[in-house]
Amino acid sequence: MLGVIALLVVVVSAPFKATLHAPTHTPRTNTPWTISIRATNSEGRPIRARVTMRFLFAGVPVGKVDKGRVYTFTGTWREKKGQEIEFPATSRGQRLTFQALVTARRHTIKLNYWVQPR
Repeated sequence: MLGVIALLVVVVSAPFKATLHAPTHTPRTNTPWTISIRATNSEGRPIRARVTMRFLFAGVPVGKVDKGRVYTFTGTWREKKGQEIEFPATSRGQRLTFQALVTARRHTIKLNYWVQPR
């Protein structure tokens, strides 16, 4: 009798892709810092997602963007004109991590981006 062993290969992939676009790692203080966040499926089509943002210092959360508000969007999210993130003068020279937590399809992706206001 010839034995046959069947192997089942399961490809595990992320249920969606999230990307963060920012103009610079060294934004000016008291000046709008415009960012955008995009959420797509594996084929690159826009999907519905939620995002909340915060700042980390040495890996420890030190501040929330928009008081921790959770935004729901489809495809691309941007701050409204006039409501962009601005770094206060006291943050000048401090190396921080901007973190966007993007949730869709019961999974969360953490997008980290270092910033050092000047």
